[in-house]
Amino acid sequence: MATVDGLASAATTTPGVRGWCPGAWQPMRAADGWVVRIKPWCGRVSGEQALGLAALVRHHAHPTVTLTQRAHLQLRGVSDAALPALQDGLRALGLLDADVRCEARRNVLVQPFWQAGDDTARLADALSTALCARPSWSLPAKFGFAVDAGQQPCLRAASADIRLERVGTDAVLVRADGAAAGCVVAMADAVEAALALADAFVRGGGIASGRARMAQWVRQGALPQAWQTHPCAPSATVDAPALGPTPVGWLVGVAWGQLSADTLAQLGSRSGLRLTPWRALLCEGDEPLPAAPEWIWDDRDPRWRAAVCTGLPGCAQSAGDTQALARALLPDVPRGVAWHVTGCAKGCANAAAAWTVRLGPMGWEWLGWARARGAALSVGESLQALRECFRKIPT
Repeated sequence: MATVDGLASAATTTPGVRGWCPGAWQPMRAADGWVVRIKPWCGRVSGEQALGLAALVRHHAHPTVTLTQRAHLQLRGVSDAALPALQDGLRALGLLDADVRCEARRNVLVQPFWQAGDDTARLADALSTALCARPSWSLPAKFGFAVDAGQQPCLRAASADIRLERVGTDAVLVRADGAAAGCVVAMADAVEAALALADAFVRGGGIASGRARMAQWVRQGALPQAWQTHPCAPSATVDAPALGPTPVGWLVGVAWGQLSADTLAQLGSRSGLRLTPWRALLCEGDEPLPAAPEWIWDDRDPRWRAAVCTGLPGCAQSAGDTQALARALLPDVPRGVAWHVTGCAKGCANAAAAWTVRLGPMGWEWLGWARARGAALSVGESLQALRECFRKIPT
């Protein structure tokens, strides 16, 4: 199997691609056209893929790429006429899976600071390959794995149902999300152990539990004791690592999670990219990054911890223009706080608690520190009154 810097290349591990037809590769319809989600193999986009993707975005979609909290890429505004050509372009770049069932199961979040050929790289590649090799295996659509086998975990705050974390030099803690303990196995057995835990979830009725997520199943007390033999250490890192240089490249925040096609092309001319769940990119190599208005280098910049959904006009479910409201509020948001602007109660941009304003039929709804489905503490239409709510956030 051909590899790129220690991880398998999607172009070489997916020799065929699904056609665009019912039951196959299916984007999602939105108010502004088709929404296309892309899952690069093991979270890495090569320079060649970045250049090609930038060209596709310019020709077939809105001129920006969205970085999602699942470390995927999202394109918006794709017309019916442009969709087949976009599919062909993604196929040529190796950014489509050979089988829609593989794409649906291959939710593998990878700690981005891996070095070529290290344990994280090998586990992520092996797990992704194993998931694609099980065509009859059905997992819930958002059920995912986190390969966090660096010297210190950094994905514990990211969404995942099964987590693989290093223990010592040659062992892995495989644990269910939400559980206070997991099971320690040899590094060589970690992938099979993770798949076995997923199988236990399916066989144990996890798909029928609530929203078919592991944490819900764990709260119901259904996790077998065999998967709770080793207590989990307290979380050493629950937030995004510091922005700036790292041993493998530059970690840079992307304002609002929106990357322009022009900036993507500049990065592709420079090196490969690794996606993260923090609306940030890890740009490989030590060469300085080209200047771009999207970059965030200060982790106290209010844009760094902002979660803002698409809003109107792109999402018909939104009660207003969330992006415009977030930009209007930016001068009033205290530095270093997590905040969320959502157009409805679904909370697509952020499932966790934050300082939240939700748009509704009567104007804005201030929720305080809450999730998107929380109860409104105050409701209004005056932007100045909402600004006061943000100014009163304790720091």
